[in-house]
Amino acid sequence: GSASDAGAPEFIDYIVAEQPERQTAMRGGLVWLDTECRRRFDKAFMAATPAERAQVLDDIAYPAKASKAFSHGVRFFTTLRDLVATGFWSSKIGMADIGYVGNVYVAEWKGAPDEVLKKLGVSYE
Repeated sequence: GSASDAGAPEFIDYIVAEQPERQTAMRGGLVWLDTECRRRFDKAFMAATPAERAQVLDDIAYPAKASKAFSHGVRFFTTLRDLVATGFWSSKIGMADIGYVGNVYVAEWKGAPDEVLKKLGVSYE
């Protein structure tokens, strides 16, 4: 399922409502999106075409590549992406996606699988 299916929007609403210090930043980020779309396309973000929205989002989605002129948008997008990921991966759908089974008793710990050790470049020796 998607982040929407997993309830990420409701999770974000809850977190922002419970943490007032986030509210100004989130509102500011949404205003930034509208302002940037109005500057580029003479329309608000939601009135922009999917291609126009993607153009703006591509400019703020990759912090290492983003122009310093977009620093506010980058900060907003990064925060929003983190909230979406947290909402998804902590949901039933997200946990099922990664095969998380919760706290279960392990009779004997034999260490991490060999393929994981190889990928990380470590060993028990």
